[in-house]
This record gives sequence, structure tokens and C-alpha cells, in this order.
Amino acid sequence: MEKVTINKVGETPPIEKGASRRKTARTTKTFPKGILKIKPVGDPAKAPPMKKTAKRQTIQILTEKGAKKHRKTVRHKIKSMSNDKVKQIVEKHGLVKSKGGAPPALMRHILEGGVIAGFISLD
Repeated sequence: MEKVTINKVGETPPIEKGASRRKTARTTKTFPKGILKIKPVGDPAKAPPMKKTAKRQTIQILTEKGAKKHRKTVRHKIKSMSNDKVKQIVEKHGLVKSKGGAPPALMRHILEGGVIAGFISLD
């Protein structure tokens, strides 16, 4: 003889033993929680570039606006310096190897690149 179950109209069928109500496949995805958290920064003068939190480290990266502002400030500072001061900074950091030096415009360009990259401090 076969086993017969009777359901009322509009009623959900009974759940068998061992079966769960939850679907086995998830429909939503979660993002992996890594050890690094990246946070954009608008102010290039903000220090320090890395700060430690409880479990993660935050790397502060300049936003496009912040990088543009930083370049503009650096160019203005270097433009207002005298040729002798630029030459002194460039020679101090060993950026020009020739004894006669380089033309002042080239030295300014080299110095600007070094300051923007973060290798040289003008302060």
C-alpha cells in the first residue's frame, strides 16, 4: 500500500525530517574582509601615511584632487626658489652627477619630480 498525504488548499506541504527550510545555495555574495583597508585622502599634508587600527592597517592614498593640489604647491615652492637654492638641494641629494651641473630649468624639473615622488623634503 502507498503512503498518501492530504494537504488543505493554500497550506504548505509538511517538511520531512532532516530537511531544512533554508536553501542550500546562497543568492547574495559577501565581500572578503582583508587585512588592508584603503582610504582616500584629500589632504596631502596629513601624517602619517599609515596608521594602525585594532586589526587592520589603513593606507592613505591621495585622491586625484589631493594629488593635483600637492603638485601645484610643489611647483609654486620650487618656482619661488632661487637657482642657487635649487642647485644646493639637488646636489645635496645627489640627483645630478655632472660636475658643471645641469641647466636651472632641468634641475627644477628633477627636484619637482623627487619632491612629488616623496624622496625629497623641501622643509
